[in-house]
Amino acid sequence: MHLLHDAPLPDESLAAIRRVISDLRVTAFSGRPERKWLETADVIFTEEANFDPAEAPRLLWVQTNTASVAGLCERPIMNGSVPICTAGGSLSTAVAECAIGSLLALTRHIKRAAEWQRDTRWPSEYTPWAGTELYGLTMGIVGYGSVGRQIARVAQAFGMTILACKRNPDVRTDDSYLLPGTGDPEGNIPEAIYGVDRLREMLALSNVVVSTLPATPYTDKLIGADEFASLPRPAWLVSIGRGTVIDEQALVQALHEHQIAGAALDVFAEEPLPASSPLWKMENVMITPHIGSFTTSYNRHAADVLIENLRRHASGLPLVNMIDKQLLY
Repeated sequence: MHLLHDAPLPDESLAAIRRVISDLRVTAFSGRPERKWLETADVIFTEEANFDPAEAPRLLWVQTNTASVAGLCERPIMNGSVPICTAGGSLSTAVAECAIGSLLALTRHIKRAAEWQRDTRWPSEYTPWAGTELYGLTMGIVGYGSVGRQIARVAQAFGMTILACKRNPDVRTDDSYLLPGTGDPEGNIPEAIYGVDRLREMLALSNVVVSTLPATPYTDKLIGADEFASLPRPAWLVSIGRGTVIDEQALVQALHEHQIAGAALDVFAEEPLPASSPLWKMENVMITPHIGSFTTSYNRHAADVLIENLRRHASGLPLVNMIDKQLLY
């Protein structure tokens, strides 16, 4: 088997792959791979997918090292019949930790405390520092894939009630890749799962709303002024999927008018977030620069899905994390 890769492949991951596939040939490339390599490639592990699958007649599948394929929409691979599998699920623990950490930075005034530490300040009046406990609150998760399910697992441990919204609420289970002991593969954590047509109904019950949705034509500005108006007060927003899901103009207005108490934002409609955005200067906004999945374990976890799919291929089993090219996930 010939494995081409421009995605980072740690030595320990490569060693694990060789234990699965004994007759392995590995070629690393950057930019666009040479045609002679494509002609013999069986699997491509990639960040950029900068190649034409028509030049790779033996190609079995493409494995990305990202959970989203939004950045590949203009690549030829999205139009062909070659399957694409993502790294979804392997990065869910990192994203969930970032989501909960950013939420706590707002609800427990940790963001403000960091600013006061910088200025060597100490409060003389403690009343404004009273935080909000997550225990007993309800979290509504919009998008109940691998990331949403791991956030649900962590939030449940905080004593929160979990609600979820997904495209097909009748299908509670999820068969995507999971790190051991993570997620909610059977869909047992939420007290209720709503369809997108009932999104506002769920939001009306949610003290915290978390968006984990990918960027697709169906999710563009799904959460806007009417959705923010549906939330109880106080309520917080966490945006950890893709920024295009949130109507940012409506979000700014909702924050100004205190329809929501605060927002923890890792993703934005335009990245980098323009310096002119009013979100930068809002005290009740926590901004992180799209680092939800970015940890020192990223490359190893992403490669774990490749290893699992090589294992499955060798055993004649279906691949995991194969996307629907129409839905983009």
